[in-house]
Amino acid sequence: MLRRLAIGPVPGLLVLLFVYTGFTKVFALRHFRETLYNQPFPHALAAPLAYLVPAAELSVALALVFDRTRKKGLYGAAVLLTVFTLYIAAILLHLFRRVPCSCGGIFRGLSWPQHFWVNVLLTGLTVVTIAFYSKNQFHHH
Repeated sequence: MLRRLAIGPVPGLLVLLFVYTGFTKVFALRHFRETLYNQPFPHALAAPLAYLVPAAELSVALALVFDRTRKKGLYGAAVLLTVFTLYIAAILLHLFRRVPCSCGGIFRGLSWPQHFWVNVLLTGLTVVTIAFYSKNQFHHH
């Protein structure tokens, strides 16, 4: 069953996720940039991150679409998901004084624990998929 998830729905699910999150930020770029200024990291990072985060999300989505770049896309997805998950974990551990959410769309309605577990699940599925690709247990044509 894990093998079928890895070669089928997981990369597609990740494409949908990163296209959705990337375009949500692009279409509300001013709002996204403003929320970044309220995050618990240096303000100098807010403007570059306003462009880099959606660009990274959309680049990962594009890489996942093509067989030739899918493995790189999976690694990119794992990195993004891990960073986002660690950020949420830091929030849950109360490492920041204030934590305004810059999440958009459907993710805005999730509590921090729910968001954390969604990210853990997606990260786990991505890692399992990478393992299948890395061990050459199947060939995707």
